Amino acid sequence: MSQKEEMKPITPKMKSTGYSPDGRYWVPTSLRNLLIELDHAKASCEGADPATFFRGQSNYEWPLDSSFVRLAIPRLFGLSDYQALSKSIRQTKEFHRTISSLLLLKFGTLTKVSEEAVTAERNHNIDPWYEFLKNLQQCPEKDSFIKGTFLVDWTGKRDIALYFATYDGKGSSRQIASSHGAVWVLDAVATGKTWQTNKLGDLLQLMASSEHFNAEKTFPLIYHPRTQTYQPRAVNQMPVYVAQMDYRYDLAELWAAHERQEKKQLFVAVIMTENLKADCARYLDKNGVTEGVVYPE
Repeated sequence: MSQKEEMKPITPKMKSTGYSPDGRYWVPTSLRNLLIELDHAKASCEGADPATFFRGQSNYEWPLDSSFVRLAIPRLFGLSDYQALSKSIRQTKEFHRTISSLLLLKFGTLTKVSEEAVTAERNHNIDPWYEFLKNLQQCPEKDSFIKGTFLVDWTGKRDIALYFATYDGKGSSRQIASSHGAVWVLDAVATGKTWQTNKLGDLLQLMASSEHFNAEKTFPLIYHPRTQTYQPRAVNQMPVYVAQMDYRYDLAELWAAHERQEKKQLFVAVIMTENLKADCARYLDKNGVTEGVVYPE
């Protein structure tokens, strides 16, 4: 394929759906069309056995950053909004090294996996660090130090992503979000990095290497081990975790750069306008995607 050839973006199925010139953002006009476009985006994923993942965000403007990046920046720079950090600071190797060092301080120095988890690894090939970080992702109230992990939540279930695009909070604080939401659709096969066979403990060792610190080996990695311990929330939400490895950029920026190089589209964001959220809430209730299912105790 010629290097001068332009990537042809995937376009929406419905004529009424608006979309950005780069084909990244689709804006359906109704809930019915929103569901059609999500299924169309999934059907557009490549490979005989495609791996399609969804991520719901109640605000479409939020970058695809891990919780550790979102929470570490305000503490380091005294900001109320982490997105206010200047790109001239964030997009430097020094920033990347700083976040990497803090992560390694948290995971492996201040925090160790339990002996029970190590035994489970020996006896059942359970990944102890994956289980530990999965638990923090599902139950962030158990977290400490600078909260958050370097994993970004995705799911194999379209309607679970719709739930997170519709609602903010949970329990008594749950409400339909008053902003345009988004469901991101990722073609994992197109990334060339579909499944990671190495364990997260190995990844932490990679993060301590000179290659990682010099931002030379930082492509996002996808984790969803076949063998896991039973965790009700994880079973119902079917999470897939993308490890953010380069802290200078969010996942969308890194994948967009990969698209330009490979000349094929990896992901789209299907926008749920604010006026569609009430319709989506009714759709989710009708199909049994309730708070009790998403957050079983």
